[in-house]
Order: sequence, then C-alpha cells, then structure tokens
Amino acid sequence: MRAGAPKRESDRAQIPIWKLVALGCGVCFLATLVLSAVGGILTTLFTFDPTTINNAVPVIGYLSGGIGGLWAGKRGGKNGGRNGLLIGVVYLSIVLLISAAVVREPMSLASVFTRGMSTIIVSTLGGIIGVNL
Repeated sequence: MRAGAPKRESDRAQIPIWKLVALGCGVCFLATLVLSAVGGILTTLFTFDPTTINNAVPVIGYLSGGIGGLWAGKRGGKNGGRNGLLIGVVYLSIVLLISAAVVREPMSLASVFTRGMSTIIVSTLGGIIGVNL
C-alpha cells in the first residue's frame, strides 16, 4: 500500500464531501483539457465537416463529467451516485458561468437543459460505476 492511501474501506468513506467534489471537478477540468487537446490534434491532422465538430464538442463535456464522477466514486468508496451527481452539478455550474462570461451569444434554454442533464446523468453513472471498480 502506498503512503497516504486509505487502509480500509471505512477510511475511504471519511473523505469530506466538499473535498471530494472539489477534487472531482478538478479531474473533470483536467479531462476537458486533455480531451480538447486530443480533439485539436485530430482536427489538424484530418479534415472534418463542421457539423461533425459541432456534434462532437458536447461529447467532451459528457466524457469529462463521467470521468470526474468515476474518479469520485472510486476515491469515495461509497455513495457514488450522490458524489457523481454533485460533481456533475458543480462542474456544469462552473462551465455555464465561464460560458456566460466568455461567450456573448445567447444560449437557448433547451440546449442548456438537455446538455446539462446529460452531463449530470453521465457524471452520476460514472460515480456509480466508480464505486464498483
């Protein structure tokens, strides 16, 4: 066992929820950066239709939320659904705040709702799966 690693299952559950959510959101944003870099490299190497790129961009957010939820579920050891849900909500809130500050075009409520709910669902599922890994 490595230093600083939880010794028992009960020790893993003692991580404060706020710390788990903060670190999980950090994992989400790190995954977003890595997936965006991979997407950028692929678009420079290959030619894609603009509609394909527009359809692929939300997938980065979904995968990032799922990876953060998976990480939190594995790290937390229990309540993966709750942890994934909280990470999805916080991650989505931060992304929406950043988008509102940077993008000056109006966002449709239907688009925000469907993409937001999809991100939250994938993050919750990631947390549930992470507990079982």
